[in-house]
Amino acid sequence: MWFDKLNIPGRKKPLKLYHRIVLFFILGLTAVLTISFLMVFFFSQQLILNENESTMVRFNNYVVNTIEENRALLLSLPNDERLKVISEKIYPYVKDNSLITYRLTDNSGNLYQSSELLNDILVPENLDKFDIGFFKFSFDNADSKNQTIAVDAFRYNQIEYYYLGSYYDLGDGDNIYIQIVKNLNDSYIFMTTLFVLMIGISILSLVAIILIGIYGTKGSLKPLIEISETAKNITENNLNTRIEETGNKDELDQLIVSLNQMIGKLESAFENQKRFVSDASHELRIPLTVIQGYTHILGDWGKNDPQLRDESIEAIGEEVQGMKKIVEDLLLITRIENNYFGEDFIVIDVSAILEKIYHESSMIDPNHQYLLETCDQAFAQGNEGLLIQAIRGLIDNSRKYSLPGSIITLSCHIPDQKTIVISIKDAGMGIPASELEKIKERFYRISSDRSRETGGSGLGLSIIDSIIKIHHGKLLIESPINQGTTVSIFFKKGENHE
Repeated sequence: MWFDKLNIPGRKKPLKLYHRIVLFFILGLTAVLTISFLMVFFFSQQLILNENESTMVRFNNYVVNTIEENRALLLSLPNDERLKVISEKIYPYVKDNSLITYRLTDNSGNLYQSSELLNDILVPENLDKFDIGFFKFSFDNADSKNQTIAVDAFRYNQIEYYYLGSYYDLGDGDNIYIQIVKNLNDSYIFMTTLFVLMIGISILSLVAIILIGIYGTKGSLKPLIEISETAKNITENNLNTRIEETGNKDELDQLIVSLNQMIGKLESAFENQKRFVSDASHELRIPLTVIQGYTHILGDWGKNDPQLRDESIEAIGEEVQGMKKIVEDLLLITRIENNYFGEDFIVIDVSAILEKIYHESSMIDPNHQYLLETCDQAFAQGNEGLLIQAIRGLIDNSRKYSLPGSIITLSCHIPDQKTIVISIKDAGMGIPASELEKIKERFYRISSDRSRETGGSGLGLSIIDSIIKIHHGKLLIESPINQGTTVSIFFKKGENHE
């Protein structure tokens, strides 16, 4: 930002977000307050001055109308009595307004004025200084009433005055000259008071703006500060910590939800990493111990015993292959759980996949009988390679734990408009009910008779379960003892867009 580039002595770092918001808030509202103050004062001043001008014009019109209404009377009187009659007629209008003074004169030199101060004010030197004409406006016919009357301003003894001069032609050769002066001192006192009052209000408003800016911004940013503090305290050892939502369902809550989701993903990633390291170290300990034992045997006796040497080398090779398989399976599970394959999902025909696996199983496994019960329009969103791997893994388990010649049934059906179910049913030995919840765990083996050679690495069902989960499916296993096992995979049905 521009203020970050200012060369302010003693400040090297950019302003923090809190200070930026406070600064923008204070500067913005101060600017608005200043502009509002200037506008209010300016328009108030213009309104007051315009009202004074209007008062002068109204009074001038009143005097002219009074002369016109009493014209017949005035013409019947001697010249030296006319001004007195006019002053008596307009007295009720000016008696309560001491700031308006006026002077009436005629061609004969007669004079009437409401204040002796006019003798000092209404002198040519004062009015000429401000380029003011004594009698600018005349009222001697009907058209003269439509003229635009303007008021002049001048200063005398540091006081502002308005001046309006005109004359009225009585028609007998005598003119009545009207000079009106209004003292603006009360108006300027009022405007000065208004200015001081507005300055005071502005100062109080500025203090209020600063306080609101500081504490309001701090209150508004409190959730962000708490988010920052919580994020600072989150390490790999407490990734189960979550930021508490404000409950306002606003942008901050959306940010908190997103951050909590990100922390959850980090927690899952760290847990998967820890689990991978733990599982790998646990499962690799035995083959490494075996390899170490055969290495010692080779060092002690294998040099002179070719048969022992060959057996040791073969055993080491088998253990290495076993370790390789374990590492590959663990890496596959980690990739699956981290949604590595999530971008490869397409609409696939589950029944076609099941039919393909049925034909290949019948071909490579002549020791079992395979039956296929398929269905049409079984489309789902998923990764074809992973689903094939999961179904093959389930069939491989049925083949391992079913007697030769027994039947393995593959089926696909759609129980409702939203679900696809794939089932693999065998006539194997079954699984104890107490073990069903554990067989999906990594490296879990049911009993000692299912050795590593028979049961594999113990990762098969764990991999299959992970594949089903990333497809938002569910793996259900039913396996009564000595009644065979039925494994069902539930998927959400997709749409074929081809």
